[in-house]
Amino acid sequence: MLNAFRGVYLIKIDVDDWGWDLEQYGFSFDGIPVFFKIDSEGNPTGEVIDGNAWGENIPENMAPPLDVFFH
Repeated sequence: MLNAFRGVYLIKIDVDDWGWDLEQYGFSFDGIPVFFKIDSEGNPTGEVIDGNAWGENIPENMAPPLDVFFH
């Protein structure tokens, strides 16, 4: 997991606080966890990865697709 997140800045948004309707900000998703790439202005690039890419939320499953996504 360390390699998957190396050089990555993460911003956590709690859907319990913000609600599930973040589409008004350009973030659309069906489930969590979900990761979005944003540009230098903070706008979504349209590149998204979520739990459908790895199955069970364990490091052994998550690290390979996240590493590819972020790098």
